[in-house]
Amino acid sequence: MPYSFASLDHFAAQIDRVQSRIKRRMLIENPSRYLAYRGDDMSEIEFIERLVRRTGCGIIFDINNVEVSACNLGFAAEVYVDAIDPDWVGEMHLAGHTSETHDSGPLKIDDHGSAVSDVTWQLFRRFIARSGPKPVLIEWDTDVPGYDILIAEAVKAQKIMDQSAMAEPPACAAPAAADPVHAG
Repeated sequence: MPYSFASLDHFAAQIDRVQSRIKRRMLIENPSRYLAYRGDDMSEIEFIERLVRRTGCGIIFDINNVEVSACNLGFAAEVYVDAIDPDWVGEMHLAGHTSETHDSGPLKIDDHGSAVSDVTWQLFRRFIARSGPKPVLIEWDTDVPGYDILIAEAVKAQKIMDQSAMAEPPACAAPAAADPVHAG
C-alpha cells in the first residue's frame, strides 16, 4: 500500500465504517514491508499517526515487522520504535522471521516460523522501557515447536515487562522544589 493521501483517505473511511458498526475502537497492525512505493506522500510513521488521530483507532505494534521492514527498506528500526506513541498501542506482537540472501542483498520474510530474534527482543525492550507493560502475543503459526518453547518465549516477554515496571524513574539533574506548582 502506498503511503499517499488517497490511501489514507480510503483506509480511514474503512476504519471509521468498521468502528461505527462495532461501536468500539479497533486496532490495526503495522505491516512488514518488502518494497517501498516511489512517490509516497509520507513515511509509514506519519501515515500511522495521521490514521490514529483521524479515526481514533489504535495499533497492534508488531516489533518483528519493524525489524523485517528496517532490513528490507534500509531504515533505523530504533528510530521507528522511538516514534511510536505508547498511547496508540493496544497490543504488541512478537514473532520470528526467515532471512534470504539475494544478489540485491539480504531479505527478511515475516513467516512466524521461528523464535523471536535478538534484535526484535532488543527493540521490544526499548519500547517497553518507555511505555510500560502492554498485552503481548507471541506469533508462531508455522513450524510450531513444543509447548515448552512457546511458553519460554512468553515468559521472556513477561520478564522484560516486569523488569521495566520495577525500574526506577530517572533521577532529576537538579533537586526539585518542594511544591513546583505552588512555589514562589
